[in-house]
Amino acid sequence: MSAHSPSLVIAAIICGAFIPVHAGMNASLSRTAAHPIWATILSFGVSFGCLMVATALLRPGLPTWSSLAATPVWAWLGGAIGVAYVIATMLLTPRLGTAAFIAAVVAGQMTMALAVDHFGLLGFPRRPVELSRIVGTIMVIGGVLAMQLNRNT
Repeated sequence: MSAHSPSLVIAAIICGAFIPVHAGMNASLSRTAAHPIWATILSFGVSFGCLMVATALLRPGLPTWSSLAATPVWAWLGGAIGVAYVIATMLLTPRLGTAAFIAAVVAGQMTMALAVDHFGLLGFPRRPVELSRIVGTIMVIGGVLAMQLNRNT
């Protein structure tokens, strides 16, 4: 299947559609759990439970100790980034609104993705930045700024 296959793009769009829903769920859980930290623990507890069910159903092989030991230190920080993101959804989505929060998240993602691709960071192949991608990212950032104009907060 080609990297530009329409089905892959559609799958990514569907995943993206879940992000604002996820942010709303996290914000709601945060309100009822008395603190974003407790809500994050509960959210990741549900995630862990889902992973245990998936593990029982799929029965993947165990990683080897040597493969885990060979993992770059920075790769272990993905969980910390996940925690930071979930807490951010709880704190920022109610204040910014879902659309503005997601637009800002996408702007940050696009900016970092350009750097990751251009420099071949995190084990990805180098993909030099092209003008069209820079323009697209600037347009996303412009959209974030436009969404913040004339806000009644």
